[in-house]
Amino acid sequence: MSGILGQLLTSVLGGGQQASQTSAIAGIIQQIIGGNTGAGNGIGNLISQFENAGLGQQVQSWVGNGANQAVSPQDLSKVFPSGSVDAWSKQAGTSPGNLLQILAHALPQAVDHVTPNGQVPAATQDLGGLLRGLLGSA
Repeated sequence: MSGILGQLLTSVLGGGQQASQTSAIAGIIQQIIGGNTGAGNGIGNLISQFENAGLGQQVQSWVGNGANQAVSPQDLSKVFPSGSVDAWSKQAGTSPGNLLQILAHALPQAVDHVTPNGQVPAATQDLGGLLRGLLGSA
């Protein structure tokens, strides 16, 4: 997998991980950012979820033009329901704790990438082009 996310996942997972696991995790991140989590309208909803969990400062740093603030796996467990995390971890072939650790590294980069110039895309904007750049797809 090429692209920013592919490079990040290879770095986080290590070079020895199966391509299928990397692809599964990339798909999960795409679901989260694209709004296919059953929760609503993509990136705007994701930002709201973080703000509702008391992590507004972190998520706003990812949207903004400055440095991205870190989140912990424990922080993410406040944002995403355990049922979603369990399902995603099965999809990725890893444990829920490991998946949250991977997402803690990858989500700041991913959100930063799909909010160019510190602007959240309009709810009606297709995130496909931004996500393709993130995933390195044609």
